[in-house]
Amino acid sequence: MGKIPVLHPDRCTGCGLCELMCSVSHTESSDPSRSRIRILRREEKGFFLQMICQQCEDAACIAACPVSAISRNAATGAIEIDGDACILCEECVAACPFKAIHLDEPDEKIITCDLCSGDPQCEKCCETKAVEFVEKDSEATKRNAVFSQEFQRLLKIAEDR
Repeated sequence: MGKIPVLHPDRCTGCGLCELMCSVSHTESSDPSRSRIRILRREEKGFFLQMICQQCEDAACIAACPVSAISRNAATGAIEIDGDACILCEECVAACPFKAIHLDEPDEKIITCDLCSGDPQCEKCCETKAVEFVEKDSEATKRNAVFSQEFQRLLKIAEDR
């Protein structure tokens, strides 16, 4: 069935360990700009919002891709991007309501959370449990639908600050 993230922005300290762990595990470089999880920081207000693929049931990124380069992995449930098919149009980037898909400039490819093949590394290093992954079931799906609305509210607050 696969896993989906459960985010707790109120627990996030903005330390960036999740970003570093992700970039190291995927690119062997400690460069947060290459991470598949990002933290929107408003440090002066103590506001931190994690941005990571929510593995949406009806994923806007999949629908937006004009060349069908984005699909769901049947084994892990993760949204995956076929780098060979992708034309870097960034329609998926614009379509994602979670701002969780972006261009990895050094490799010139579009990236998003791939669930680390079912073993998310960012979760392992988060001392405050601000990011957790749970098995996708009806309860987790409902919780993420509620979080989707909350995320949009928090994003608006961050942009207004």
